[in-house]
Formats: sequence, structure tokens, C-alpha cells
Amino acid sequence: MEMNSDLAAQIAEMQKNLSNLAQAEQRCREQLETLRQRYADDLFAERQLTRQLREDRHRIQQDYERLRVQKGGFGLKMLLLSGFSGFMSALLLCAIYVWFLKPAPNYVADMTRFREAHQLTLERALSEGRFDEVEQALEKSIQEPQNSTIRPGLEFARKLLDDARRGCAKMR
Repeated sequence: MEMNSDLAAQIAEMQKNLSNLAQAEQRCREQLETLRQRYADDLFAERQLTRQLREDRHRIQQDYERLRVQKGGFGLKMLLLSGFSGFMSALLLCAIYVWFLKPAPNYVADMTRFREAHQLTLERALSEGRFDEVEQALEKSIQEPQNSTIRPGLEFARKLLDDARRGCAKMR
């Protein structure tokens, strides 16, 4: 009998352990189902959030494109307007300059051209005392049309040449 009681106690203990394990299994299944439900809810919330973020990004991108098109059109119009107004201002200033100030002839450029062409020969002739040759060259240059702007300077040089010749004649 003792063996039977030990066996019965062991069976009772095993049944108790089995029921405890069944309860633990049931709790684990409930926790697993709760975790599955929470995972499904979290996954759904994440997908909703992802969808909302995509919609927001798409909306922001469309707004940016519209704004870029608006600003591009505005910038192009302002660029054309400023270019046209700059052109008109420059045209008006040029007209005022020509109308009121009347640009002076290019005296310096003409005198530089004359000096480069004749200075060496005239200086050489003067140093050798050939005043008539220099005076004829000056007279010829005074008559040329391209020297019209420097004509007063050439006449002044001719008069100085006459005075220098007379001074040299008195010294001899």
C-alpha cells in the first residue's frame, strides 16, 4: 500500500504540475496573443504614420514646386523689367550727354598720332637749322583734314617756329 500511496501522491503531484503547466501555457498563450495584438496595433500605427509622412512629403514637394514656379516667373519678369529699365536709362543718359554736353573731339589721340608720325623728322630738321622745311611740313599738316582737331596747336607751333627762326637770325 505504501507504494500505491507513493504512486498516488506522485500522480497527484504530476497532475498538479500538469495543471500548473497548463495554466502557465494558457498565460503564455494569452501573453503571446496580447503581444501579437500589440505588434499588430504598432505595425498598423507605423503604417498609418508612414502613410501620413508620405502624404506630407508629397504635399510639401507640391507646394515647393508651385512656389518655385511662382518665384521663377516673378524673377524672370523682374529680370526683364530691370534690364529694360537699365537700357532705357542708359539710352536717356546718352541722349542727354550728346544733346547738352556735346562730346569734344579726340584732341589727345590726334595729337599723339601726329607726334608719332612727325616728331623725329621735325626735331632732326630743327637741330640742323632747316627751319623752312619744318615750316612747310607744319603748313602741309595744317591743311590736312584729319588734323582739323589739332589745327590750333599746329598753328601755335608754326608761330613759335617763326619766332625761333627770327631769334636765331638776330644772334648771327
